[in-house]
Amino acid sequence: MGEEALGLARIAARSAATLIFVLLCGCATQLAPSYSQSIVDGLNAANTQTLTLFATLSSGVTADTFVAQRQATYNGLIGQFSALESQVSARPMPQPLWTGSLPDSQTLAEWKKVLESAPTKGSLETIVSVLTKMRDEDQKSGFKAVTVGCSSATLDPALICGFQNAYTQNFDSALTYEMALKR
Repeated sequence: MGEEALGLARIAARSAATLIFVLLCGCATQLAPSYSQSIVDGLNAANTQTLTLFATLSSGVTADTFVAQRQATYNGLIGQFSALESQVSARPMPQPLWTGSLPDSQTLAEWKKVLESAPTKGSLETIVSVLTKMRDEDQKSGFKAVTVGCSSATLDPALICGFQNAYTQNFDSALTYEMALKR
């Protein structure tokens, strides 16, 4: 009867191992935040309004028309992108289920810091900064007309192109990341 009990123990151990394996295979480890349609919709709406502002500025504007024609638009856009940044910051980030899988060079606190710094947040912070600087420059000096197009990445406050290039790079980064979350 000892061999029979040993055989049953082996079967039970194999069954338990198989059950654990199936359960673990069914668990998906999430390394990024969940997709949020409201964030994508907010990004797209704010982008449309921002590109409309760039189109207006590219024809050239003077500082004396700032308050009457553009101040409210700037403030609205800065508010929209700041609200999106808050929304991104507030969404839950996945937590590592098992710290044994972390690379030796990372502590749990470092891993959480990586997870909490989604690219969208940094991009939105930069967009708010760019729009704020652009607003301040517009209020102070206005912008010269763009005659050739915005192909240079040089940030020259006398030209709207530098601001537009900085905005576009950061917006594209934020939207690409957010769309990649839709899996």
